[in-house]
Amino acid sequence: MASIISGYEYDIFISYRQKDNKYDGWVTEFVDNLKKELEATFKEDVSIYFDENPHDGILETHNVDKSLESKLKSLVFIPVISQTYCDPKSFAWQNEFVAFNKMAGEDQFGRDIKLTSGNVASRIIPIKIHDIDASDNELLVNELGGRLRSIEFIYKSAGVNRPLKPTDNPDKNLNKTFYRDQINKVANAIKEIIYCLNPDSKKLISKAHHAKDLTDYTVDQSKSVIEKLAPGKLVSRTAILLVSFGILIVLALVFFYPKLIQKAKTEISATELIKKAIAVLPVSNNTGNPELEYIAAGIQDAIISHLWEISSLVVKSTYSTSQFRNSKESIQEIAKKLSANNIVESSIVGSGDSLMINVRLIEAFPVEKYIWSSTFNQNRNNITTIYREITRRITDGIQIKLTPQEEKKLTSTRSDNQDFINAYNKGKFWMNQVTPTPEGFEKGLKYLNEAIAIDPTDPRPYLGLALGYSNAGHVSPAAADASNRAKAYALKAMELDSTLAEAYTVLAARYLYTEWNFPAAERALKRSLALNQNLSSIHYTYAWFLTLTRKNDEAVAEMKKAVEVDPLNPYCTSYLAWLYSFIGRNEEAIAEARKTLDLDPNYTTAFYVMGSAYSEMGMHYEAIEMQKKGLAISPGYESGLGVAYARAGQREKALEVAAGMEKNLNSWYAWGLAEVYATLGDKDKAIYYLEYAYKQHQDFVPWMRYDIYFKPLYDDPRFKDIVNRLNLPD
Repeated sequence: MASIISGYEYDIFISYRQKDNKYDGWVTEFVDNLKKELEATFKEDVSIYFDENPHDGILETHNVDKSLESKLKSLVFIPVISQTYCDPKSFAWQNEFVAFNKMAGEDQFGRDIKLTSGNVASRIIPIKIHDIDASDNELLVNELGGRLRSIEFIYKSAGVNRPLKPTDNPDKNLNKTFYRDQINKVANAIKEIIYCLNPDSKKLISKAHHAKDLTDYTVDQSKSVIEKLAPGKLVSRTAILLVSFGILIVLALVFFYPKLIQKAKTEISATELIKKAIAVLPVSNNTGNPELEYIAAGIQDAIISHLWEISSLVVKSTYSTSQFRNSKESIQEIAKKLSANNIVESSIVGSGDSLMINVRLIEAFPVEKYIWSSTFNQNRNNITTIYREITRRITDGIQIKLTPQEEKKLTSTRSDNQDFINAYNKGKFWMNQVTPTPEGFEKGLKYLNEAIAIDPTDPRPYLGLALGYSNAGHVSPAAADASNRAKAYALKAMELDSTLAEAYTVLAARYLYTEWNFPAAERALKRSLALNQNLSSIHYTYAWFLTLTRKNDEAVAEMKKAVEVDPLNPYCTSYLAWLYSFIGRNEEAIAEARKTLDLDPNYTTAFYVMGSAYSEMGMHYEAIEMQKKGLAISPGYESGLGVAYARAGQREKALEVAAGMEKNLNSWYAWGLAEVYATLGDKDKAIYYLEYAYKQHQDFVPWMRYDIYFKPLYDDPRFKDIVNRLNLPD
């Protein structure tokens, strides 16, 4: 039986591993019950593809005819997720799950569709019959580009992990789940998706259909009009045409003018919709108790997190705003430096149990003025409500109209447990020190784990640990295997809340720089950007990803967004400078590097980038001096000096630099040594050190394909071999 929608083979395709149906026929029983439920849910007959005969070979063997491809052409895909399903080597996973995910993403509807409620649903509806391993969950997250949203048929009790049966007593199941209710959920989810894909036919009249009817209608009506004006008279072809033309104009005005007006209005509103920039300054702790500094930091963090939900706001980063802690500068001076016309000032007074939060929203230009000022009393019962109210007052004050989705996010609640909030805020405070220390990292670790113990279902402390291990894990012996821990905590946070952009950022960095899993990196990057445009880290990471495929103009635009969000962070400005240098725009690289030195005169990366740019421009004396200045501040960029000497023709000095790096060899120095030796023309040594960097998974290796210092190696088969092994995106 064909699908409800023409062009599709089936409405529903059910995918499973044969192993999961052998023991007791669970999948067959599920399909039989689902068919009955669908008959009671849909007015129409709904078609299901389900391989009832395992000997057909569709699920377990690779010897399958082309019929599978047409069968996959379905509206909804239901994979039965079990302990055996998530196996990349299995036919069901590779040729059904992965194949449908790709196919749905490219067809007329797309994989993710907007429901009538405004929510977005996937055409993949997983049925989960077992709790699965973390590695299987990660496989699903990577393929789907987000958290697994499934309908569970799992029977849970001590030591038990099996599929739910219709005969199971829900009172004895830890999930308290009724089998019939779960079947009903599946049917209703299918119905909502299919009805959104196939709305009432009256709403799908095509423009071509309108146009044809309009022409036929016009000629007929012209004759009718003339007959009424001159009954019984011979009507000329010219008269008919003139009247037809007049009627066409009227009809065009009726049918198309409102659409043109609406289009014009849309275009005007789009040009008028300029994102407003806002900066939330550090909260002043006026309690007289320095131990309450973590509360002040937590308030700033909470306000920013709420403002992040609003797409029409550019929210300046905490790093950039931290420069103005206890600042004596005027609001207008601060606003100029941050490029933000709207400033939020706050302070706290009182004690830990009873605080007053004073908040002021200030417009900086054309003249400095208070938009509003209020005092909020914080106690154990109204923390979440306060932050929602502050956010609402801010958006009203700067005249921001929220979308329905943003309204919904602002009304959602998190834990109000005061012990949880205190532990979480202390953990974030110590993990987020501008200059990380072992003591701070270990305190943050302690408090965030305390928060997890209080409420293991809240994703925030897991995310705090992911960010802590990712950004500051290197400072403490307590952070052994920091990169893997960061990834694990990010995945856990996403399992609890798939809308956490920062979790995707942690994963994107891991996939891009360490694991070299470029498809997974791209999915995580795009998901994070869709969720939050106010994270500088996601913009500069995406910028570097784009350079892998030579999308250099897009990369520059993305890197500039990082600077827009975090304008006073030398990390961002130096990355923009470095990007310009990498793509050969050397004068712009020097200009941005100078801006970095204005922010921090001792920022060594800026000296390295300027030296590299000068080398490319043939200004060898300036290049060497810049590299020496940077190394005088701190070691690390010795390769820049080695390349500068080599470019200047000072071979012996370049070799001297290389010899010093070889005595302290690590993956970073191996990369730099490859650049020095390639510049000197020693291809064998350059390839040797590139291989070393490759084996150590040095994070710059994926960019070797376009590294200007490796031009002498581009045609070398050994160089090409390393590039091919990377499986870089096209």
